[in-house]
Amino acid sequence: MPHALSPQLATLTAAIPRAGLWLYEIKLDGYRLLTRFDKGKPALLTRRGHDWSAKMPKLVKELSALTVESGWLDGEIVVLREDGVPDFNALQNAFDQKSSGDIVYFLFDVLHFNGYDLRSLPLRERRTFLDTFLKDKITDHIRISEVFDADPASILQSACRMGLEGIIAKRATAPLDCEVAESAG
Repeated sequence: MPHALSPQLATLTAAIPRAGLWLYEIKLDGYRLLTRFDKGKPALLTRRGHDWSAKMPKLVKELSALTVESGWLDGEIVVLREDGVPDFNALQNAFDQKSSGDIVYFLFDVLHFNGYDLRSLPLRERRTFLDTFLKDKITDHIRISEVFDADPASILQSACRMGLEGIIAKRATAPLDCEVAESAG
């Protein structure tokens, strides 16, 4: 298992991709975060490799309960408003006020898991594995990002009506070095 990983970042596009098989998720307004499990202990790492575990002890405790011996998970942390929409300002304030208990971690990929490198698998297979693994382990603070099975233009319109940033399109059949597109609202 690699000691460090750099997450794949989205590329902003003006149009929704049409050719190929894509998975569509809501673009969350938060901080990208990787979790590295080593000997059962999770470490929360920013996309630049900074360890933020001490900033989110409750989240580390909940991740420890997943009982992953070794692995890498990829996701985004947010603070949700009462209507369920991410609030970036509230996320920043959670760190400024040292009250990270409201942070929710939306997981969207599994890169390594208990000795297996999953990066060469198609995204849809990694997502299926992640969905199955987390099925009974979801908490108030650890969730899986939802993939929407609908017309992407409708998903984008809904995201815009809700005041969200846009959608993320991920090529379903590609390994980790796959193309990721972001359509802004």
